Amino acid sequence: MLDPSPYLTLWSLHAPRPLKTEGHAHVWRVMDAKGQAAALKLFQPGKGDSERAAEQWDRAFGASGLIARLRNAQGDALLFDWAEGAPLGDLSRSGQDDRATSELARLTAALLRAAPKQAQGFAALPDYTRALRRFAGDSRLRALEHVAMMRAKALIEVLLSSTERVQPMHGDLHHDNVIGTPGHWTVIDPKAVCGDPHYEPANAFRNPKGAKDETLSVARFARMAEAYAHETGLDRQRLLDWAAVKCALSICWTLAAPTAQPPRLDLIRLPRLLGLSQSAPLSSAR
Repeated sequence: MLDPSPYLTLWSLHAPRPLKTEGHAHVWRVMDAKGQAAALKLFQPGKGDSERAAEQWDRAFGASGLIARLRNAQGDALLFDWAEGAPLGDLSRSGQDDRATSELARLTAALLRAAPKQAQGFAALPDYTRALRRFAGDSRLRALEHVAMMRAKALIEVLLSSTERVQPMHGDLHHDNVIGTPGHWTVIDPKAVCGDPHYEPANAFRNPKGAKDETLSVARFARMAEAYAHETGLDRQRLLDWAAVKCALSICWTLAAPTAQPPRLDLIRLPRLLGLSQSAPLSSAR
């Protein structure tokens, strides 16, 4: 576990309670000198570059009232206001998935409306997705899985070349990056990406964790696209296309670790999402 003590001293924090102590970032609930709760996030060295754009994210979206405000940033550490409540994903995991979709779609629409026209320090979507754009195959994949990945690789080029407008976005707006209660949600953990707004809901289609049946359901994919299209005014088909691309991108990120096992749920999910696409080329398996 990373050591938070230097930052506890630096920012006059106390009573650290670990919330997440594995992966590229560790998180503690802490108390400040005024007795107010905050979230302290420490990154492993060399990790979390996209989330270190939190200062730019805070400048771009801080006035929206929708995000956890950044208090301080230093080196590998970020200190945020504490977001009270439970993850939105708990609604899905408790059998209220359609309600969770409605809540998340409304929140996504509000965040997209709050976006400034431009923002410094956000990752350009073509660069952010380069792992998929450069994908050439992997020996851990079965033949049909490889075909699906190459279709997704071709699809992303279609989507990028046909993008009509770009804007600053959260970049990872799924159920468990939203904390609070129905109607009073706070967005956390931005990736700070700038690109086609149809990308913003993409990762929600494969989330939340712990709701396996829902996240593999073709009928649910269709319902989600309808809900997002209704709330945001975005194109239903393009939302589905970006959802397929994001699934493939996540597979690429997993496979980047040489010893990682192929992500089987995503590999089941990907052809189902591609089956809803009207833009994905059918013969891109080279």
